[in-house]
Amino acid sequence: MLMQLLTSILPDITPKKTKIHLAQHNKHEHPMDVYLAGNFDQWQSWQTRQNFTREFLIGFVEIPGTTKWLMTGVYDQLKITETRLSTKPDGKSHTDHIYSYRKRPEFLELEGRLVMEYEKPRANYLLLENCHQALKLSAILESKLTVGRFPGFKEVDVSHGELKIIVNQGLESWQTALSSVAGVYLISDRTEGEHQLYVGSATGTGGLWDRWSNYANSGHGGNTRIRDLHTKRGKDFAEKFRFSILEIADKHTGKEEMMLKEIHWKRRLLTRDSGLNGN
Repeated sequence: MLMQLLTSILPDITPKKTKIHLAQHNKHEHPMDVYLAGNFDQWQSWQTRQNFTREFLIGFVEIPGTTKWLMTGVYDQLKITETRLSTKPDGKSHTDHIYSYRKRPEFLELEGRLVMEYEKPRANYLLLENCHQALKLSAILESKLTVGRFPGFKEVDVSHGELKIIVNQGLESWQTALSSVAGVYLISDRTEGEHQLYVGSATGTGGLWDRWSNYANSGHGGNTRIRDLHTKRGKDFAEKFRFSILEIADKHTGKEEMMLKEIHWKRRLLTRDSGLNGN
């Protein structure tokens, strides 16, 4: 059914002319975060091999924790415009192939909306004739997938990647809400085998927005034990962090009162004894 939809829009996009790119986590960043930040097309254009060898390319990003994939676009005019030698973090050299391409305008309405279901093999770049029968149309979303509007203080639960998007794009509903209150917040480190919690508080005129903007930019917010994680794990140390709100208060609440609220939650969640709070 997926192929029927695609060919009904553009008959030329036959399986033998097309490859698909199934973008997954590359050990540095998740492509869904890159897509939501608006940078996926540039990110995809850098390849370590000559992966785009057909007339058409269909891009998909993994929806984390599922076997579903969000379509980023259909591309053609695939040309390598530059090659350069790069060095990986492990010291090994490899060649980058930098592509230029264009998006087919016929599919603009489906970008960020078309979701397919597919249990992929190991490879991320597939010849469409080898897999098109297994590709299932899962859904066409009502609107393009984005980081949603602010859901209410009790419902906030965002990854560090999502927080970076919210702050870097200055999403209005989030900035308005988080700037309006002081509060006690929770950082949950979901790194496998190292599940830990951190409780902090935010006061002042910028409220939670200013404090969380610091985390979006640095990952650690200046906290000693979280900075230790940076030293231990490297630049992706905050990748598995999630941010939520335990309690809100008027942003004119004094620092001493907010500190008492913070201490209450530290005791309740044992974040001094077995978590990331050092005091």
